[in-house]
Formats: sequence, structure tokens, C-alpha cells
Amino acid sequence: MHKIPNIALGKVQQRHVVRVFFPRLYSHSASLLGVGMSQADLALMYDRCLHPMMAEVILESTDQWPTSYATAYTQFRNRFGTLAFSSIDIPWYRLEDVARTLLTKLGDKKPAFKDAYFVHELRGMKNATMHNGGDEYERQLAFKDMFEHVDVGSLVVQDWQVDVALAIGVPGHVVTWRESCHQELLGHLMPNTPMPRIDRLMKNKGNLHLDRMLQVKEFAGFHANTANVAGRDGISYVQAYCTSKNVTYQLNPGVFRRRQAKELLQKEMEEKIIWDLDVMSKIFFECAGEQEGVAGHDGCTRLEI
Repeated sequence: MHKIPNIALGKVQQRHVVRVFFPRLYSHSASLLGVGMSQADLALMYDRCLHPMMAEVILESTDQWPTSYATAYTQFRNRFGTLAFSSIDIPWYRLEDVARTLLTKLGDKKPAFKDAYFVHELRGMKNATMHNGGDEYERQLAFKDMFEHVDVGSLVVQDWQVDVALAIGVPGHVVTWRESCHQELLGHLMPNTPMPRIDRLMKNKGNLHLDRMLQVKEFAGFHANTANVAGRDGISYVQAYCTSKNVTYQLNPGVFRRRQAKELLQKEMEEKIIWDLDVMSKIFFECAGEQEGVAGHDGCTRLEI
């Protein structure tokens, strides 16, 4: 689905993105270039569909919308050439009318826009509903938190896949996975799957990839596509990894970014790399608990299915 052309239409609070997908615009060759929409299509959507629809469904908001796509693009573009968007609120009790009318107009204005559908993408929700899986009350509370903005009564359970994660840790230690235990782990997760099928999965590099830690052979997690193996166990994907990467993970390129060999050919860049190495060394020193007054950094394993 991630290869189907789509646009981000709106959001709910900070982490909930509402997208519109256009399956008729999909083609294998085009998907290799990305899933963005052309400027002509974006202009058509706004000028002929979104803007008229808002004037029709929410008349009182017409003064808030730019008169055309070209005007909106100019308005939201800053002096550095990047786009900085504002937002316009839509009352929750108008959402159904907005959605129905917009999809209808899209299909009417261009055949390739027919059969468009909405996708709700919740970003940055890992650990947002952390709970004790053995406690019924905690499970229900976590479920309500996750689906706070979703009409649960309209869900078709058979159309959903649920991602479940288990974190395993020992205070004061870094816990990781052992490669020699992968078969046993997969057998535990898929008890109805014959062991010969699990053996074949482990030998299939196209469906199972090892994630080695510190380039040590025995220390390795993995991620595996099990959809064609699990059968009635119902597991389509398994990922086992270590959270030690949290130490070096950065949203934007920083001291832990990937370096290129050509950077060593420039004296100024070489000095900056040496300085960055010193910074990284201090961070790892703290994580190891060798810095006075710093407790160190634990590492857990995570299992996601």
C-alpha cells in the first residue's frame, strides 16, 4: 500500500495524519519514482474539488481558504523556498459530509481519482499504550487510548492487523538476541507451524534477514516475513531487535550520521570528524556507566509480531 500515490490531507492533534490514496494512479514503473502527486493533479484537487467542497459543506469557513492552489503555494512558501503550512479546523460532526462529498467530487473531475479512499496514519505511537498484557483492565484502557479518535463501531475486525510488542530487560544490563535461539523463538510464536517449514524460512534470505549487533556472529536479531509460513497462527511478520540503537538514533543528521570517505580528503572536515568521534566516545563512556554520577544506559530486547 505504501507504493500507492497519496497525499496528506489533514491531521488530528499532532500524531494522527489523514491521507487520501489513489489506487488508479498506481503503476509499477511510477512506484519506483515515489508516491508523490504531480503539481497539476494537486492543483486540480484543490481548485476543482477541495475548495468548492468546503464552500458547499462548511459555508462559514470559505473566508479561511486560499482562492486557488497557486495562491496557497505562494502563501505557504517562506523566503528559503520551503513550505510551512497552517491548518483549518473542521468540526467533527461535519467530517462524514466532508469525506463523502470530497471523494465524489474527486471521482467526477478525473477518472484516475475514482475509488480513492482514506487512510489514518498514527505516527510516533510506539510505547504510547504500554501496559501489562496480563491485566484485562490495562488492556482495555490501552485500547481506548489508542482508538480515541476512531469510530470503533464502524471497524471490520477481519480487515485489521494488530502489532504486538514485548520488551524484555534486566536492570543494569544490555540484553540482546542470540542467533542460535531464533529457531526456538519462531517455533514458540508459531506453534502450529511444522518445524521443517520454519527451517526453510530461516534459510530463505528473501523472507528472513539477520540484524547483527557489533558484528558478532552470535549476537543477532532478525526480521522475517511469515505470512506464507504461519498458516492458522495468523502471524504475518516477526521482528526481534535490541533497543541499544536508541543511543545513536537521531531524527536529523548529527554526530552519528553516516560518513563518506571523501570527507577525509578535506582538512576542515577531517578535524570535524575527529571532534565528533570524541563526542561519540564520551556518550558511549556514559552509557557504559563509567562516568561518575551517571548510572549508565540499559538496553532491552523487543519482540514485535
